[in-house]
Amino acid sequence: MTLFVELFKKIFSGSVLKKNVSRVIILALSLNVIFGVLFYYAERDVQPDLTLIDAIWWAMVTMTTVGYGDFYAQTFSGRFLISYPCMLLGIGIIGYLVGIVAESMLERGSRKRKGLLRIKMKNHLIICNFPGEAKIFRLQDELQRTVTYKDIPIVLVSNNIEQLPEALVDRKIRFVKGDPVSEEVLIKANVLESAGVIILAEDIDNTESDTKTFAIGTQIEMIERESGIPIKVVVELVSMNNIKMMRRSKVDSIVTADGIMDVLIAQEFLYPGLHDVFQEILSNASGSQFYILKNNFKGFTFADIQKKALEFPKNIQIVGFNRDGKSVMNPDKNVTIDQNDRLIVLANSKLDYEEFEKNINKFN
Repeated sequence: MTLFVELFKKIFSGSVLKKNVSRVIILALSLNVIFGVLFYYAERDVQPDLTLIDAIWWAMVTMTTVGYGDFYAQTFSGRFLISYPCMLLGIGIIGYLVGIVAESMLERGSRKRKGLLRIKMKNHLIICNFPGEAKIFRLQDELQRTVTYKDIPIVLVSNNIEQLPEALVDRKIRFVKGDPVSEEVLIKANVLESAGVIILAEDIDNTESDTKTFAIGTQIEMIERESGIPIKVVVELVSMNNIKMMRRSKVDSIVTADGIMDVLIAQEFLYPGLHDVFQEILSNASGSQFYILKNNFKGFTFADIQKKALEFPKNIQIVGFNRDGKSVMNPDKNVTIDQNDRLIVLANSKLDYEEFEKNINKFN
């Protein structure tokens, strides 16, 4: 029943459609009563058991072409002067009503694909800019390999396409047409009730894309500050030279490929096979991944936590920690962990770490 009500609301959301449907319904009910009364007076002498309610019921059954046959006209006037026009008008009204509803649904589908509808869903992921279908697919696949974001809806915000490509429609990705720098467009994408925002570089080969990325990040920060609602934002940067600028926007995370490929090539030359290692730990497709997670190990030394991780039956390694925004890999074993530190964990699943954290005192 709830699903039917929601579908009804979506179909009849347009003000013009509401007016048209209301007029048709009022007309149909009026004719229903008129034909019912006429049928009653035309047939009551030959059908003594017929009541006015029965006649109105007959009119509705006839107009909707259901035709139960429990009541029917027996007089000439009842058949040709009342039943005949009742059937014709009923077919016309039903046809017209079906037509405007179908037209509305088609129009809504078109507006949805063109990104003209406001997003009302919650806990969705917003992707700003559209560098290409392949990149969107890779992001969606990686996110859906995790337990937390397995079924997360994705909303694409871009001004560079006129309508959502068919391949993205098949992936059930929603679309908002507009420049993501605009506050109005971000609000239309329901950024305040989203699970977070990923800002992709509009052109990975053009460093000027970073300027737009900065503008979008800054706009989201202003929305966050004014609303008091935290919004998780991860941005893709083209050039490492723009990191200082990007940090001024107060986004949560910055990712840049600039320089990383050069380092990876050199490392692969020195130690063949490292590329496969990085590929395995960076992807959610298989094997272990890195996680940066909150901890409840205040006062423990790093060596204590590593030792307990080795004793834990599942595959977990504590390889470092993040303190005040800076990551420390393979730190001094005697360093003491603080409550605000976030541990860098290598594990098959985030759930394995949560189980380890919950049961750490069981391992000596």
